[in-house]
Amino acid sequence: MRSHPGSILGLAVIAACFIVLPLIVDFGSSTMNILILLFVYVILSQSWNLLGGYTGQINLGLAAYFGCGVLLTHLLWKSGVPIYFALVAGGLSAALLAGVIGLPTLHLRGAYFAIGTIALAEALRIVVGNVFPSSLSLPGSYASNFNVFPRYYLGFGIAVLAMVSVYLLVKSKFGLAMVCVRDDEEAAQVTGINTFKTKFIALLISAFLAGLAGGVYSFNRFYFHHISAVFEPTWTFEPLMAVIIGGSGTLIGPVIGSIFLVVLSEIFVQIMGEAHLIVFGVLLIPVVLYSPSGLVGWIDRLRKVMGGLTVKDEQ
Repeated sequence: MRSHPGSILGLAVIAACFIVLPLIVDFGSSTMNILILLFVYVILSQSWNLLGGYTGQINLGLAAYFGCGVLLTHLLWKSGVPIYFALVAGGLSAALLAGVIGLPTLHLRGAYFAIGTIALAEALRIVVGNVFPSSLSLPGSYASNFNVFPRYYLGFGIAVLAMVSVYLLVKSKFGLAMVCVRDDEEAAQVTGINTFKTKFIALLISAFLAGLAGGVYSFNRFYFHHISAVFEPTWTFEPLMAVIIGGSGTLIGPVIGSIFLVVLSEIFVQIMGEAHLIVFGVLLIPVVLYSPSGLVGWIDRLRKVMGGLTVKDEQ
């Protein structure tokens, strides 16, 4: 449950930049779309981090909750429901799905839980691909009234909401229970913590955030060529990669990892196409081997080194 005052200040500065810069700088539609995608990844990575980083449950079914949020938000918005209600409904539907999935899978531990979640997510992807039309689109009137700024600030607001929610949770008594379950589930159970209830609630909150991320993504898209694509494992493993790169079990780590992932991914895609995935795999190996705590760990080490040098200079 690491959170340094410097991290909070850094997040505040980043947030201020994201609020002000679009008002004074013309980024263009492509850049704004990349920033909205960044917000989606921040929400998803915070969602995964809550369950995986703080509770120790390696969830490989995040794409199921994200896709559920995308699909329901799209269908409700298309039927005339205001986008804000549709987005919340998408998050709640993801939490409901997590409740159904969580009852059998949370009794599993370690690799068995991870395998169970990805198996159920893949089953859902196949079902959605067979039940729904291959493509979904909104009426032309929606596109004619398109304005990127409401989408940008909605995505930013939900990203901030996700970070604040995770911060408040991990600082609470419930957050202490989550960390105890992560560190030693059997010891936590002996001390009186209801481990299943703790994991189940963490899963519901994590899925709700993933569903909201899906709603943000859906709000910025008018056409889905293959709706089953939003249930692809990519929507699980890329946020997971962002958490590993930035620092699991930290507040700012998923933010740093998401920025690193989205920005570099965009650059590498322009240069190398699909081969950028190989490059990311190569970059991920030294992070995992030499800094399991991610870029946040490197920042902490640098802070300690600089602090040590300052003390020596004063002496």
